[in-house]
Amino acid sequence: MKPVQIEDLLSYRFLSAVEISPDGRRAAFVVKQADAEKNEYRSDIYLADLGSRATARLTGGGKDGPYAWGSDGSELFFLSKREEEEGKSFLYRIRIDGGEAERFAVLPHAADGLRRLDDGRFLYTARVPLTGESEREDAKEYEVLDEIPFWMNGEGFTNQRRKHLLLFDPAAEASKDLLEPHLEVTSFDVRGDRCAVVGRRFEGVAPVVRELWTIDLSDGAANRLPIGELQLDEVRFLDDGTLVATGTDMDPYGLGQNREVLSIDVASGGVASLTPGWDRSVGNSIAADCRHGGGPTLRVDGESVYVSVTERTVGHLVRISRDGAVRTVVESSGSIDAYDVRDGVVLTIGLRPGALQELYVHDAEGETTLTSLNEASLSDRAIASHERFAVPSARGDGIDAWLIRPADFDEGTKLPTILTIHGGPRGAYGEIFFHQMQMLAGKGYAILISNPHGSSGRGNRFADIREEYGKIDYEDLMAVVDAALDRFPFLDRDRLGVMGGSYGGFMTNWMIGHTDRFRAAVSQRSIANWIHKFCTTDIGYYFNADQLGTDPWAEGGSDRLWWHSPLRYADRAKTPTLFVHSEQDYRCWLPEGIQMFTALKYHGVETRLVMFREENHELSRSGKPKHRIRRLEEVVAWFDRFLKGVPSDGSSG
Repeated sequence: MKPVQIEDLLSYRFLSAVEISPDGRRAAFVVKQADAEKNEYRSDIYLADLGSRATARLTGGGKDGPYAWGSDGSELFFLSKREEEEGKSFLYRIRIDGGEAERFAVLPHAADGLRRLDDGRFLYTARVPLTGESEREDAKEYEVLDEIPFWMNGEGFTNQRRKHLLLFDPAAEASKDLLEPHLEVTSFDVRGDRCAVVGRRFEGVAPVVRELWTIDLSDGAANRLPIGELQLDEVRFLDDGTLVATGTDMDPYGLGQNREVLSIDVASGGVASLTPGWDRSVGNSIAADCRHGGGPTLRVDGESVYVSVTERTVGHLVRISRDGAVRTVVESSGSIDAYDVRDGVVLTIGLRPGALQELYVHDAEGETTLTSLNEASLSDRAIASHERFAVPSARGDGIDAWLIRPADFDEGTKLPTILTIHGGPRGAYGEIFFHQMQMLAGKGYAILISNPHGSSGRGNRFADIREEYGKIDYEDLMAVVDAALDRFPFLDRDRLGVMGGSYGGFMTNWMIGHTDRFRAAVSQRSIANWIHKFCTTDIGYYFNADQLGTDPWAEGGSDRLWWHSPLRYADRAKTPTLFVHSEQDYRCWLPEGIQMFTALKYHGVETRLVMFREENHELSRSGKPKHRIRRLEEVVAWFDRFLKGVPSDGSSG
């Protein structure tokens, strides 16, 4: 058996967007795989026959998806990039029982979400300019900014451009907006001729709270429901008069507060919680680098509401009845990355310990694997296992931690060890397959991971570190290092490294200014300066204020933000640090990495910054294949140099 290699990433298949057909006979899902030669990802639609349980590829264009089922399940409609024209989308149709895909229509926008109505019309979302600025002949030569956020990670500049919900009529070959121009749509659902929409409406500054609208698709009449001040995520029809949504009033834990499942009366807008008092992390927050796409967190099947949740270190699927009774229907040993349910049949896509994504069916016989798309990728690879241990914390509740040691480890040797910190902070590590960790373990490193305070899966109180960034989380992580060194004598305390991305990048930056115990660090898509991040990123103006409890202009606000900023302590740093950042990361903008890099360089610390063009915050998860490979090469070369003494030639190695 061979250890996991960097290039293995190119062979992995990423599954997402599973949806059962209206007749319940089949399910479709999207499969992506890296195309190294073109430096992009192939995207095709696959089918699973739920009777025979056979699976096969349906489309072969390599540029297909998102999709929508036809009303009787005999055909599939999908957006494809087989043809490309700026500002337009090409809609294709394919018969399930045979035949080639054919172009069905051209949508007059760059569409993403897609839903087919029973009458043959389509709903889709697309970003639409509100002014004629983008139509000017010289529009591409400049950007005009007059609102915040003026850009969004993964979407570029969005100033005066809103994601709208549009109705396309193939017979008329025309689309029309369904809501007022300044409403940014974030979720929608359809039942018969009624549509429900969650969105945020703004002119100048985007709010945190969301609005809820209903639309009569027969005449276009729209009605805003008086739901109050709520942060809503997804919405679904439970019946003609009732909606369900995941959301929170943000009291008392702020933006990150765990979502409840809310029941909303369509006629009155009255809101009641189906899950009062529950304290569960809705959705999948288990960190991984082997996903590319996902699926809805909230679904409805008959009289039941289904929600995927993260329970400590694994994903579960729960069913909620009208009376609020909650029952777990899928207890996964890993993550639930996407799922669907129809007439009680449950399908999930997920990662498992030692295994990449596959499609699973859950019934009275338990869990059955429907696909083996990733079986060959790991068939001859030695997978390093997770050894779990608990660490006491200052608050009295234990910290979950794991050691991942090389599969061929010789206990007579000392291992260089890398502490890896997840993002979020409301993320979590589990025991699922993580390519970067497996690759580093294959190169002779022990990997130390944990879920310190701030992590999801253990309730609001555990996750609440507002105004404590760099305090309780730092104490937890250092306690994990100490506990691991005491527990595992083969770890080399003189060859410790640390790395992380996003919030994990913030903590990496923080650590190098507060301890000299690490001989090397890798900081990715990081945060260096909370004042700078407040004023430049797509979420900073509300995220920073919520998490740190202030803004730069409040009394003592700038002092507090600066106190929590790793840049403040950069003059203390001695740890050689590699910074990895993306040019178009508008969540943790490039200057965050540049500031730390410059500060370390100025103070004589060995440092290096690698910036990837045309990439954003998702570089490590869905960046271009060659960029993902180069990033990992940079990481390995840096740790090899400072933890193993491998000479550097000045390149990535």
